[in-house]
Amino acid sequence: MYSYTIPTKAIVTYTEPDWRLQDVLVREPESHELLIKIIATGICHTDIKNVGGIYPRVLGHEGSGRILRRGLDVDPALKEGDPVLLSFAYCRECHMCNTGHPAMCRDQIPWTIRGQDPNFALAEGEGEDERLEDDGSGKKRVVKASYFGHSSFSGIALVKESSVVPVKDLIQNDEELKIFAPLGCGIQTGACAVTNVLKPDPSYDSIAVFGLGGVGLSAVMAAKAVGIKIIIAVDILPSRLSLASEVGATHTINSKTLSPADLTKALRDLPPFSSPTGPEGPTGIVDTTGIPALLQAALASVHRLGRVVQLANQGPGSEVGVGLPEHMSNGTHLTGTIQGDADPKKSVPMLIKWWREGKLPLEKLEKRYPVEDFDRAREEMHGGGVIKPVLIWPE
Repeated sequence: MYSYTIPTKAIVTYTEPDWRLQDVLVREPESHELLIKIIATGICHTDIKNVGGIYPRVLGHEGSGRILRRGLDVDPALKEGDPVLLSFAYCRECHMCNTGHPAMCRDQIPWTIRGQDPNFALAEGEGEDERLEDDGSGKKRVVKASYFGHSSFSGIALVKESSVVPVKDLIQNDEELKIFAPLGCGIQTGACAVTNVLKPDPSYDSIAVFGLGGVGLSAVMAAKAVGIKIIIAVDILPSRLSLASEVGATHTINSKTLSPADLTKALRDLPPFSSPTGPEGPTGIVDTTGIPALLQAALASVHRLGRVVQLANQGPGSEVGVGLPEHMSNGTHLTGTIQGDADPKKSVPMLIKWWREGKLPLEKLEKRYPVEDFDRAREEMHGGGVIKPVLIWPE
């Protein structure tokens, strides 16, 4: 059994709505693990829904901080005190990891959404829950963690080495660590869906983005950053459509009252596509909703030989039907992807570079909250008023 000796606080999720900031103890790192003093953590819808469905558990899968301690076999280039960002963990051994596609790791699910290592124990006085694990002395207080390899809803996180992105040579101070805290999941996913999956050519490609949360708006910003001239933003909230225009969208569509067929018509009626000699629709569509009807509309809207990139789903049993004659004759592609097929060691430096060049205005998406205000942060995000809440941990 592990010995839990390092005190900190963590947000423990007992049910989807029941989050509690509690005193906990962390264990020491094993050979390929590190202890990270967390500075800031982004909240994602994946956290709000607790994708993976394990309770009780410490969630959080975006974050920034500094190395406190390192396991014996951790890369010696990672030194105590170094600043890091946190992204997803991966096995580093399978074919996908060894060919530059760690987000598509063979064991992606157990390393990320099913992560449940016994990293924390509730401190004395925090009560017990029968669903918690035994600490070896008969007390039910061990909390499952290692969400995406780190569970960064904690003042000190015990993280897997593969989830660490060193940024010592990329950042100037802790203020920048707060700004960059969400890069490792949502921002990366939207941006890399454009750069790694669509791979658009600015001379002729156009892009539409369905859903304008943090992932969708990041896709809009990435499309602008790589020089795409026609960028269409689709959402049901006027405030998000307005923000999309600020960060790069050239056209917006409010789809709140539109049927899938109406949405397809609205896309294809836009001036860039209404010419008889021009494209019949965008050459690429990024869908961040995972709603089957919207994916059907995307497939019906995309230009011949175009690509629809699916970044979300509605859970087991959700499906999209494809008319095979139409699909074949149009030559369209439906591509599912995790994290935009990103390698964080490459994508995070790219995103930081874009930020310095003014191409990734993260501050327009983020709102900061002291960690004690986590309930308000997730409620404002869930209600649509905030794009990317960032929890700030005490120094």
